[in-house]
Amino acid sequence: MALAATAMLDGEALLGVVRYVRDEDDQAAEFALVVADSWQGRGIGARLMAKLIDAARRRGVKRLYGEILATNRPMLGLATKLGFTLQRHADPTITRALLDLR
Repeated sequence: MALAATAMLDGEALLGVVRYVRDEDDQAAEFALVVADSWQGRGIGARLMAKLIDAARRRGVKRLYGEILATNRPMLGLATKLGFTLQRHADPTITRALLDLR
């Protein structure tokens, strides 16, 4: 599942993309989010993530998870705001975000 945010600015501009890929057991899915540098801090990532969470829940995904750089404070804050639990990772430069959708 992938969702994109676009705007018409001298042609179509891609503002951000969020996606998830289901695990082999089909119960959990890994998410990824990217927002263009010039569009960060405007709520686009939050809106995309909210839509992705809703879509995953409707399609029976039980858990969403992702790996976030430990230094990416804005993304860690967004994950927390959206209800994700932040967990330590074996690699100290990474934080794992986990959201139970049940």
